[in-house]
Amino acid sequence: MNFRSMTVKECFDNPKCAAIVKEYAPNLMKYPIKLFNKKTCGEIFDLVVSKKLVPEEAAKKIQAAIEAL
Repeated sequence: MNFRSMTVKECFDNPKCAAIVKEYAPNLMKYPIKLFNKKTCGEIFDLVVSKKLVPEEAAKKIQAAIEAL
């Protein structure tokens, strides 16, 4: 599974992917992620890391875990 090119909707529709995001970055779940459904996870994760909502280490762990699925 290519994390950087999948849409946010595809990520959160998959229960395994959503569980990984909840585990490493639970603070993302409080934001209205549904507004970003058409964006790719790569775009969104670059944004949340640059705004310091998620540490870069956690974003890399999420990406690695989802790509391993």
